[in-house]
Amino acid sequence: MVLVKKILLFLLSIVFTILLLIGATTSYAKDEFNTETMESNIRYYTIEWVDVADKNNKKYVCGTKVTTFDNSGRKFVMEYYNILMDDDTIISRFELDAIQISFEKIEPLETNDLDIRLYASKVVKDGKDILGGPRGEPDNYKGISLEFLDFDLELNTEVFKTLYKGGYNIEAYIIPGASTIVPIVLNTKYTKESEEVLDDCLKELILNYEQAQKPKGEVFSEQVQHVG
Repeated sequence: MVLVKKILLFLLSIVFTILLLIGATTSYAKDEFNTETMESNIRYYTIEWVDVADKNNKKYVCGTKVTTFDNSGRKFVMEYYNILMDDDTIISRFELDAIQISFEKIEPLETNDLDIRLYASKVVKDGKDILGGPRGEPDNYKGISLEFLDFDLELNTEVFKTLYKGGYNIEAYIIPGASTIVPIVLNTKYTKESEEVLDDCLKELILNYEQAQKPKGEVFSEQVQHVG
């Protein structure tokens, strides 16, 4: 009888040890997985025309700027514009910046911004890519900055107005090969009359460009003889 009890106690000790080992193993287990989620969120938008004049009050930058952030504090700033350069050429620029906002204090408001490196970006409307590309130089700039040398006034004007109206997605590649979708909803404040700001800016920019292309005039030797 004593032998049986000893055997039972021995078997129970083995079972208890096994249970402890299983518990210790389970406590350090790790499951990694991913899935798509539908999280409740509020997104804020500011959409405006880019309308910039130089020191002589002549328009030289025209386009659209879109700023959006959500409750996570992550902000995206996108600009697409035409610019009259110092060498009297017009180019188009696309810029996208991603910023993480840390709210250090609420009253008075104090924030700390962290620039997020982007590897590529594109604007997609109705399943079609209308703008964007991979990151370029300089490498120390964390956002996307692209230049397009082929100037097409009609096409660019259409894109400017599309970006202002909303109804498309920005795809930002914070992780290479995996895009973060930033929805730009329809601009509920949009009116046809608001386009006059862009149209007037572009008209003046083109006028300034055409004036810059005119010959500056030359001084000939015959003219020099009559001076004074």
